[in-house]
Amino acid sequence: MDDFFKTKVGFTIGLLAAIFAFKPLVDANSSVGFSIFDFKITVQHAYVFLTSFLGLAVYFISLQFASEKHIGLLDKISNACYSIALATPPVFIVFWLTTLLLNFIGKNINLIPDMWISIITGVLTSIFANTVYSFLMKSIKGKSAKAEIQQERKEDIEVLSRAQELYKAGMYDMSVLEASKVIESIVRRLLEIRGVSINKGNMFELVKLSEQHRILNKSDILLLNEIRKKRNESVHSIDSIDKSEAKRILTLSRDLIIKLEISSESDGYEWLERNRESVVELFKIGTPSKCKKAIAMLKTAWENRDGAIWLELSEFFEVVLVHNPSLLIDMFIGEENLLKSWLHRAEVQLFTDFIGGDKQRLVIVKRDIISSLEMYISAESESHRKEIAIEILTTIKNSEIREID
Repeated sequence: MDDFFKTKVGFTIGLLAAIFAFKPLVDANSSVGFSIFDFKITVQHAYVFLTSFLGLAVYFISLQFASEKHIGLLDKISNACYSIALATPPVFIVFWLTTLLLNFIGKNINLIPDMWISIITGVLTSIFANTVYSFLMKSIKGKSAKAEIQQERKEDIEVLSRAQELYKAGMYDMSVLEASKVIESIVRRLLEIRGVSINKGNMFELVKLSEQHRILNKSDILLLNEIRKKRNESVHSIDSIDKSEAKRILTLSRDLIIKLEISSESDGYEWLERNRESVVELFKIGTPSKCKKAIAMLKTAWENRDGAIWLELSEFFEVVLVHNPSLLIDMFIGEENLLKSWLHRAEVQLFTDFIGGDKQRLVIVKRDIISSLEMYISAESESHRKEIAIEILTTIKNSEIREID
């Protein structure tokens, strides 16, 4: 049972108790309400509806607690019942007020039939109810996902701590076995964030998918393959792993935990990662209407950048600048501080070879970006857009390509 589940149980039961405390007040005003389609909806109806769905939420939560395995369907049903219960009071009040308002208007405008007033009231209230319900479901789902991530991170850290203790004790084979569990678990989740289907693949398949979807750089891919081989060796032979190899694997485990946190904590970045291939293709085509959401997400990811997120976004900026710089200009219009923050890091983000062997490609990329920006500037008629493009072009021209040894 995770912390979110405990919190949800506590809130649900607490709310149920509070609702029963209002029972005498409801009984005293049970006939108060409003009419629609000649049917009177009273406070009593709202109260019964609320308590029924809250009771169902408690029931399905209890079934989840009693079951041996975690059943996702029970979570969905209990969350839906809980959201409906929470939405009932505001929806009832808005329904009532809308009915009173439209009836008042109808009395002053005799041309509006009573049936049309009821229909309009029902439609407006339905829209409001759906909005409130969707908001509550999204909020509950988001909190549940965050709690699940925190629980998984806690488990990863515990396993990594065991691996660290085994390393200190000189049990390098066992240390690698524990650390590899963390690595495999995190790589799976990083692939899931990008929407990659893994079908419970083995370590070899995970390595291939990580390389294919650029989850890790080349050096990490080589190390993952090494881990896979060393793990297999450690099962069949004693002392197959030395101290330096064990230390490298522990370091990669810690780096992957940080990478997972980055992927999970930024909504914009998470969306971009999940849709990386399609976003890159969109940026290459450059149709503004189709790229609107992708650019908005890139802006959000840059605004909320933390840790190494700004480096992970390099491919998106590179593709936009090479194929359609106008999209990036759209992102920076009216955002002077955002533009300055990006220009400050553009050289390192775009033209630093962190993995080795990529320097020649970056030379070509720089040349293509300069060519693309110059073409855009020559064709652009709006001065403020041209000024932004010139600032970017100046930064790109002054950037040096560096290779990390």
